[in-house]
Amino acid sequence: MTENIKKAAAQLVSDAEQARRSRGGHTVVLEKFVEWTEHMELFGPNAYYIIFPGLSGNWMLHCIPPSSGSFTQRVPLPKGWAGLPYPELREVSGIPEVVFCYADRSIAGAKTKAAALALAEQALEQQFKDERVEAVRWLRALFAD
Repeated sequence: MTENIKKAAAQLVSDAEQARRSRGGHTVVLEKFVEWTEHMELFGPNAYYIIFPGLSGNWMLHCIPPSSGSFTQRVPLPKGWAGLPYPELREVSGIPEVVFCYADRSIAGAKTKAAALALAEQALEQQFKDERVEAVRWLRALFAD
């Protein structure tokens, strides 16, 4: 990748991250595909997902990893979405334009940008709900003795 292309990609990622911070959300939106993983240092700690148009024509929803080179996610996609065939995923998510979700819960795809944004919102809501349920279970177990 030439230095000019790298700089342009870094600027697009930086601008999208600044827009996310201005909105106060957790999802970075790129209007065109760039190699964003090389610019992990630009994301604030509250950036959990990134959405961009994929090369296939779908809009991609990726979980942002905690650091460059990591294969984990800051906030993974819901367990109930993992690897489902698209008819079931559409039913579970309630989003008709959803196309897929990887079994490792790191990437999902949708036919439209709006659907990808809806997936990100729903994923975050579900993750926080799951965390609250897990915390309640933990507290119950702690005080059960």
